[in-house]
Amino acid sequence: MKSKKNSDSISANAMAATSHPLATEEALNVLKKGGNAVDAAIAASICLSVVEPNSTGIGGDCFAIVKMENKDPISYNGSGIAPKKANFEFFESKNIDKIELTTPHSVTIPGALDAWKTIHDEHGKLDFEELFLNSINYAENGYKVTKKVSEAWEKSFKKLNSHKITKNLYLKHGKVYKNNELRKNIPLANTLKLIKKNGIKEFYQGSIAEDMVESLNEIGGLHSFEDFSIQKTLRSKTISSNLKDMTVHQCPPNGPGVTVLLMLKLLEKLKINKFNPDSVERFHLEAEVTKLCYKIREENIADPNYISIDLEKILSEQNIQELFDNISLNKCYKINDLKIPNHPETVYLTVVDKDLNSVSIINSICYSFGSGITSNKSGILFHNRGTNFRVERNHPNCIEGGKRPLHTIIPGLALNNDNKTVLSFGVMGGQYQPVGQVHVFNNIFDFNMTPQEAISYPRAFHFNNIYKLEREISEDIKSKLETIGHKVEFTNDPHGGGQAIQIDRKKGKLIGGSDPRKDGYASGY
Repeated sequence: MKSKKNSDSISANAMAATSHPLATEEALNVLKKGGNAVDAAIAASICLSVVEPNSTGIGGDCFAIVKMENKDPISYNGSGIAPKKANFEFFESKNIDKIELTTPHSVTIPGALDAWKTIHDEHGKLDFEELFLNSINYAENGYKVTKKVSEAWEKSFKKLNSHKITKNLYLKHGKVYKNNELRKNIPLANTLKLIKKNGIKEFYQGSIAEDMVESLNEIGGLHSFEDFSIQKTLRSKTISSNLKDMTVHQCPPNGPGVTVLLMLKLLEKLKINKFNPDSVERFHLEAEVTKLCYKIREENIADPNYISIDLEKILSEQNIQELFDNISLNKCYKINDLKIPNHPETVYLTVVDKDLNSVSIINSICYSFGSGITSNKSGILFHNRGTNFRVERNHPNCIEGGKRPLHTIIPGLALNNDNKTVLSFGVMGGQYQPVGQVHVFNNIFDFNMTPQEAISYPRAFHFNNIYKLEREISEDIKSKLETIGHKVEFTNDPHGGGQAIQIDRKKGKLIGGSDPRKDGYASGY
């Protein structure tokens, strides 16, 4: 089984790993001029919102875990709320039983900017405004489109061509941007300048908010100025599980981080490390655990301000044992009527600075190029995270005004027994993310791979009753999985992306990896 190529990056001082070369460069520039990991991660996130518009933007959301070296990790939830008027009764009255991807109803209030500012206010060193400079330059004067981004552009042509403002800003004379073509977004540059000058209040309570509300309302959106003004980042303790001699940390719901913890505990009980990483047993058990744990997520995880979530029960030994009892090496567990929407686009990045402060942060506009709806004046492409909601009265994730939808984006962090970071990691790819994190973690700590080897290693994803294998996985594995009972297909589309930085405290070095499924790289100094 062949892995995709890339090599580990090793440094003794600081490191950044992102999905785009300009973002990695931006993070390193900030670190070298005295910024810390938080400054660098936010600057890189802003940069990505310009240069990787298919995956992220200031019209999207953010989750992060920040671990300052001598403090406990902190979770930041920058997911957006649904407009107050977006309740079940409204959609029922309009005979709408599903939130469609390209409608204004899919647009929840963008939370990324507030998250970045909240994190920076608590931990940053440089002026917040300083973190916008290079990104403004890229938007105003142009940047070269990279290969993977250009491929996403090609696949999203129909969506980009369907909305007048989006068509004008995101197509070049009616055509998609190709690899290495220069692209500008002047309205977005002006918006970033305004935020740099007046602060994020301009986005949530000022002229930018007015433009966004007007843009959405004129095509049937339920958004109000008040909806934007009350959007706030949730700061909390992380949730965690002990594994081996480490503690793995995730953000609490409405994100699916608990799914990662449950999957890791279950695979540990299944003794995944006794199999080879390229064995049919490993891929079979990953699929079985995915089915069982995603079912629990779908039935139990939503906005905890609207439903009660018993995380302790989900992660209890009793629950893990009950799940364990459903798993066999010789047959498949059958999941009935579990259909989950797919969300393929996200950016994850991680930064570790010279003081070993670490940031694990993920930003997203949900589907590729989000909703395809762009604000009239400000150049903001809106995400479509609201499509995660269900229009089902008794579903835990039923849409309701002010509610946050069940999310997919999750940053990860692993600490040693001394409460020190040993791995900051994350995997992009919509619904694949929990599986991806588990796959990478197991690759490193059960199969002794380096971060780059672990990230590059071939992936498989059991989703909606089909097990999709990347092409690097052998025909023999596919055949054996089919014999067990899986419905298996090879896919030409990669499963996600990913970045990781491992801290080797004994040898005093940082080891970084970045996914060759994307355009970025890991680098340090």
